[in-house]
Amino acid sequence: MIPKKLEQHLEQLPEIVAGKDVWQNPFHEYDVYNHTMHMVDAIKQLTDDKELIVAAYLHDIGKPATKTLKTTSGQVLEKSPGKPYHEFDDHEYIGEQMVREMTYTFFQEFDINQEHVAKLVGAHFTPMKGIKEMRKTTDYDSFLKKYDELKGQLDATGLPRKEIMTMFSADCTAKGKGCTDIVELSFIKLAIMNNDKGIKEAYLAQQQYHQN
Repeated sequence: MIPKKLEQHLEQLPEIVAGKDVWQNPFHEYDVYNHTMHMVDAIKQLTDDKELIVAAYLHDIGKPATKTLKTTSGQVLEKSPGKPYHEFDDHEYIGEQMVREMTYTFFQEFDINQEHVAKLVGAHFTPMKGIKEMRKTTDYDSFLKKYDELKGQLDATGLPRKEIMTMFSADCTAKGKGCTDIVELSFIKLAIMNNDKGIKEAYLAQQQYHQN
């Protein structure tokens, strides 16, 4: 379990507070800060590993640092008036470097492996990137090829697949009502975590998502 003192400290970090009123896209119900708090709640339902929980707190700190207004045809897209959507190119890699450069003593005080947390932050978006490539496929064989590529990308991080997919699962849950593809994402997560069992069902779930 994660100490309450540590959680209170994390919730007040400037890098995390900077996510308030930073709106993302229609797939996210919450701003970056509240999405983060919901992800922390979600990951606690999956694990009591303190480094995964700390990584959940820090996973999107790269978003305020990389935000640009999301536009189409020169028009800024908004959630509602005064709440513009943003894009966050390479936010996971920027966030990973930000964690490495942190000088906060809580890493030492609570015996937290700072490098491990940094890698988790850098890897948390890897599954979604792979799934976006899988969505471009037109048949089962090409889907499997992209699925295998995703597994290779996960392994290249040097982290256990289970850790990354636990982060990914909590991240998806924390999108709230905007996460309309949750069924598809859940099937793919389960296939990866269960040594490909259910991959056919994951493909069918993805096809169903595209039809909708």
